[in-house]
Amino acid sequence: MSRPKGYDLAIFLFFSAVLQVNASSYDFDVVVYGATASGVTAAIAASNEGVKVLLVEPQKNVGGMVTGGLSHTDYGDRTVIGGLTYQFYQKVADFYKTQVFYWRGPEPHVGEQIMLAWLKEAGVTLWFEKRLSNVQKRTNTIEKIVFTDGTEVSAKIFIDAGYEGDLMAGAGVSYTYGREGIKDYNESYAGRQPVTFTTHQIDARISPFNNDRERKLLPLVQPKPMVPIGEGDGGIMAYCFRMIATNKPENMQVWSKPDRYNPATYELARRYYQAKPDAEPLISFWPTLPNGKSDINSSLGISTNLLDGSSWKYPDADYRQRDSIWQWHRDYTLGLAWFLATDSAVPLQVRKAMKTFGLCKDEYVNNQHFPHQLYIREARRMKGEYFMTQHDLMCDTVKYDAIGMGSYNIDVREMQRNFIEISRFPDMKFETYNEGYLSIPVSKYEIPYRSLLPKSDECQNLMVPVCLSSSHIAIASIRMEPQYMIMGESAGTAAALAIKTNRTLHTIDVFALQEKLKNNKQVLSLKENPYGLWNSENEIIIDNNMKGFTYFTGDWKEEETVHTGRYEMNFRYKPIMAEGDFEFNPYLFKTGNYEVSVWSPSSPHYSSKVPVEVNFMDGKTMVYLNQQVNGGKWIKIGNWTFEKGQKQRIRIIGEKSNFVIADAVKFELK
Repeated sequence: MSRPKGYDLAIFLFFSAVLQVNASSYDFDVVVYGATASGVTAAIAASNEGVKVLLVEPQKNVGGMVTGGLSHTDYGDRTVIGGLTYQFYQKVADFYKTQVFYWRGPEPHVGEQIMLAWLKEAGVTLWFEKRLSNVQKRTNTIEKIVFTDGTEVSAKIFIDAGYEGDLMAGAGVSYTYGREGIKDYNESYAGRQPVTFTTHQIDARISPFNNDRERKLLPLVQPKPMVPIGEGDGGIMAYCFRMIATNKPENMQVWSKPDRYNPATYELARRYYQAKPDAEPLISFWPTLPNGKSDINSSLGISTNLLDGSSWKYPDADYRQRDSIWQWHRDYTLGLAWFLATDSAVPLQVRKAMKTFGLCKDEYVNNQHFPHQLYIREARRMKGEYFMTQHDLMCDTVKYDAIGMGSYNIDVREMQRNFIEISRFPDMKFETYNEGYLSIPVSKYEIPYRSLLPKSDECQNLMVPVCLSSSHIAIASIRMEPQYMIMGESAGTAAALAIKTNRTLHTIDVFALQEKLKNNKQVLSLKENPYGLWNSENEIIIDNNMKGFTYFTGDWKEEETVHTGRYEMNFRYKPIMAEGDFEFNPYLFKTGNYEVSVWSPSSPHYSSKVPVEVNFMDGKTMVYLNQQVNGGKWIKIGNWTFEKGQKQRIRIIGEKSNFVIADAVKFELK
């Protein structure tokens, strides 16, 4: 597989620069701390505006979770994605010679190659392995930051793009962390959650104790009692490592026994398989990445997520404590894989399935093929000029100072594994219980510039695009990597504008900032164009996952990264014996004659006669699709006159006897 142009030179220059850095003083216009994906876009955006930029990474890699295991990236509604974020995914598509978002993201090493080459092209100076020691301020202005090796760096503007918010905290900026209660910000979904049973729950009755007499808690159970429903408890979403695995023997490193492996750690898993001997592996492998690789997520009641409360201690921990938490997560994750592959208590079919996969030899070659980034779903959160809450995601979605948009569900992963007493006739016993999971749809919302700013009397030359000013509920939607990248670009652009106009970040012309962002194709609002950057007035493409433009009744299941003939990353299907219709309802900018085409993968298992109802300006008609042939391309179904606005639709009718696909529809003005 080819590398991006200039990659080898970029590596040489970057690491040469690292070797030359010693305990000296340096001066830049903008310093970005944290080479997460947000930090990368912040640095590139600022440098593209002609200012001198330093990007500092405490570890050894760039990209954060985008290159650290979360390659199968959640992005919500693609219409809010523009600017440098779109450019990154276009670079990914170009590398794999496919369409944008055919893959949600690249293989980790490919993503890092792209980012390194991109940073070099932008002229960004990059330092690795520089941990922050202290921040020196004069009144409300950061003058310099000092690293643990004694290196000092001064700058006009600082951007904290780390997951932890260490620069923000070091600057004395107000912040919080942990789950608030309903009463704190009048958020209906805040606080400890009621008892629910979802796919993230343990689907078996498992005692949390070693035995009913001694009642000593098993490993991986949070010892802290749960607070009442709706109350805040300072809880932090569970962390995990998202491993990248493969089943290709030539690239597979088999699971090995970790040095600190303790089989007693996995007693819950052992009891789970005793209760459910036919259950699937607790680590599931799904070919979500190019070249047959699997991005491992945590989607079952016992998984790679650690729910023992260790994440709760992380946000304000010192480096020694954080390193210990990182190591514990690594040991647990590799130990779980080893347990599932080898322990005699695990069903044979599970052990066999585990042994068909292993870590990838071509990934994380400087970290024993294990991800370099712990999935820190949330940590510190600033209390800045504007504090975003649930209301900004669901009701008050328009902001005069919008610098980007968000769209992903309020996605709260499990907070803790605790225990509750449950009545199941004829007895009542304590059972192990995972608490906290939430997935709540939101509107497409605008993110205000003020939420990236500390209060002006606390610091006037700092921006925080990752640990931004928001509640626990709000960050659960905002925290998706493409949204972090969007905010990173906006922060970098604002920093350059402040320097060029000799203003503070709090007094720049926000409307000038918005014009600059829009010129760089950042999506700030969908008022003028409901599709963002994704469609022209003369060609409208509606993909099956575009909220607000697609609707369905019945049971339409989502399928991702399986069929090579899909449009973009997924499609919907209605299996035989289910019923329901799928509608594509576009907004059209002009009244006129449109050529309508349909895209879907094909298979002999699909229906050869799918009814499609076309509702146009003067009436409606029925056409039929043969989804057994001609998949993976646009198939013209006819020309009709449609009226301006969102008044007509294409409806795929899912008859009970048919296996039907709904993928994408194109409207081309003639």
